Amino acid sequence: MNSLTSTIIVALAVILGSGRAARAADPTADQLLQQMSTRLASARTFSFKATREIDAALLEGRDVPEKARIALKVQRPDKLAGTSISQAGTRRVVADGTTLSLLDQKANHYAAIPMRTNLDGLVERLDAQYGFVPPLAEFASSNPYADLRRDAHTISYSGKAKTGGGFLGLGGVECHRISLAGKSADAELWIAVSDQLPRKLIATFRQEGRPQVRIDFTAWNLAAPVTSADFTFTPPAGADKIEMWTTAKMQSTRKK
Repeated sequence: MNSLTSTIIVALAVILGSGRAARAADPTADQLLQQMSTRLASARTFSFKATREIDAALLEGRDVPEKARIALKVQRPDKLAGTSISQAGTRRVVADGTTLSLLDQKANHYAAIPMRTNLDGLVERLDAQYGFVPPLAEFASSNPYADLRRDAHTISYSGKAKTGGGFLGLGGVECHRISLAGKSADAELWIAVSDQLPRKLIATFRQEGRPQVRIDFTAWNLAAPVTSADFTFTPPAGADKIEMWTTAKMQSTRKK
C-alpha cells in the first residue's frame, strides 16, 4: 500500500543522515528553535494545515511535481489523525494509541497495523519498519529541538522576512529564518515572530538540479477541540483490507 506521504520523508527529516560531525549553532537560532519546540511540546492538543510541494526529481517515476494539501490533528500522548489531498487522491492516517490505520480513498483499500506506542514511538517505528512517517508528524514529537540539534551539521540565523501575503504583500507574517545544514540537504525553517510557530519549510537537496520540498503552514491551533471520533477509523463501505509490507519484506522479495 502507498503511504499517506511520499516515499521521501519530508519536513524536518530532510536534514537526517548527517552523521555525527561537529554541530554548531548560532545562539539566536538555537534559542528560537527551543522556543518553537517548547510551544509545540506543551500543547496537549493541536492542529494545523499545510501545503506541500515536492519537485519531480525527488519522486520515483514522476515527471511533474506533487502538490498536496495536508491537515493534521494531534492529541498527546498517542493520538494523531491526518489527511492528504493531492493529484493521487485522498489518503488518511489515524493512530489511536493501539492501531495505525491508513486509507487510500481512490483505490478504496486500507491497512491496519498494531502500533501500541506514543507519538515519538510511532514516528520511530514507522520509519524503521516501513520506511515512512505520516505527513509532517515530526512536528508532533515531544522534543523537535532535540531532533534538530542531533541531526543538523550547523544551525544559523538568517534574519527576518515576511511570508507572502495578499495584494502588494499585505497580510504576510513576519518570521525568523533559521538555516539548517545536513549531509544530503539544507533546510530553511521560518518561525513566526508573533507566536514562535513554524510557517514555512524549504528543503534543498544536494543533487543535480537542486530539487526542493516546500511546505507552507497555516491555521495553527494549540488548543484544538478534539473528540474520540477524530481518532476513530471506520473503513468505507466496500473497502478492501490489505497487508502493508515492511521494508525488510519488500527487500527480501526483490532479492528472490
